[in-house]
Amino acid sequence: MNNPIINTPDQHGFILNGTEALYICHLPMFNMPNHMYQVTLEITIPPDAKAQYLADREENPGNFYVLGNLLTDLFTIPDVMLGKVKNFQADIFRGMPADPNTDKPLIHNVQTTIARVVYARHFDYSIPYPDDMTYIIFGNAKEAFIDHYLTMEEDFLNIMALSEVPDWLPADQLAISANVGFTGMSSTPMPSNPPLSAGTYQVTFQGQEEVYELQVGDNIFFDTEIVNMPAEATAMKGFYA
Repeated sequence: MNNPIINTPDQHGFILNGTEALYICHLPMFNMPNHMYQVTLEITIPPDAKAQYLADREENPGNFYVLGNLLTDLFTIPDVMLGKVKNFQADIFRGMPADPNTDKPLIHNVQTTIARVVYARHFDYSIPYPDDMTYIIFGNAKEAFIDHYLTMEEDFLNIMALSEVPDWLPADQLAISANVGFTGMSSTPMPSNPPLSAGTYQVTFQGQEEVYELQVGDNIFFDTEIVNMPAEATAMKGFYA
């Protein structure tokens, strides 16, 4: 039996967010040791690739984009967290590829540089679901995002843009990310559709008592299948995470 703690070099898929600063959110899986990580990275890509990505976003509103490392350039998430992996070659897709190694990407072989780790943790299944629905907030002075905080199977992936950068959160705290709890909204049971829509919500910061307003905008990505997929089903489904 393989050691479930040992990570092996693999392909990793990320949801690509942002316009000026670019952020990628790892597509994790509860049942695959290589992918039991919730991770957000700030990256840079060459100007021509970025221009092509931004132009496609402009022409295809409402779509999400996936960035993933090539089969010829595998790595582990711990090596990313340790700074051992600073660059990798990637493909960018509009939407989720059925097979990242045979589907034609929007942009092929993109030199991807990791500027910094914004957020990173291995799942800990002894930690219970939060009382309030919790998201990780991150971004910069011009745009910000929230990514649903994952706990244990069953859970859901959800990334949303904020329509306004919160003025109550210092820029350096936003840059390194934080947890916000949506007051009055339970973290369970797991929803079958995005639980948030555009609008104003009351949130807490890192479980503290004070309440703040958060302006939520467009839904970027929602999924319940990838993160909960049984290990034996991954080869058949063709997802990569």
